[in-house]
Amino acid sequence: VVAVAASMNHSLALRSDGTVWTWGRGGSGLSALPVQMQGLSGVVAVAAGVYHSMALRSDGTVWTWGSNYYGQLGDGTTSNRTLPVQVQGLSGVVAMAAGYNHSMAVRSDGTVWAWGSNYYGQLGDGTTSGRTLPVQVQGVSGAVAVAAGASHSMAVRSDGTGWG
Repeated sequence: VVAVAASMNHSLALRSDGTVWTWGRGGSGLSALPVQMQGLSGVVAVAAGVYHSMALRSDGTVWTWGSNYYGQLGDGTTSNRTLPVQVQGLSGVVAMAAGYNHSMAVRSDGTVWAWGSNYYGQLGDGTTSGRTLPVQVQGVSGAVAVAAGASHSMAVRSDGTGWG
């Protein structure tokens, strides 16, 4: 195991061979023991939201599964998924984060993208409208990392400043 992620309901483990293993109450059902997530390979990072999971592949694509009530899977729907689906319209991703009902990603060009619930403006697009596809966070450039809370989001820029 080279990386782990945990939420209120489930846990994820990333092995050095690029496979993802999950247990608890997650998008793949309820499991007391780790089971390999099917349909994923070449994974370099994982993130766990409360009811959804994310995997970043070495090709810069993001894959999600689990609850999608708010569109937090980024596939343009609100359908729950038990198997990973690719986040639409997003490539070149270098970092990601899973919040309570929203998701975030940083692209290699330093832009930040978010999708899912937006009741409190956590998607950073100047609205409170939820999104089922990624939208660019406004006013943040040169980002290198993101964090997603229950109802807010944060980014770290390459100059060391933090934005929320």
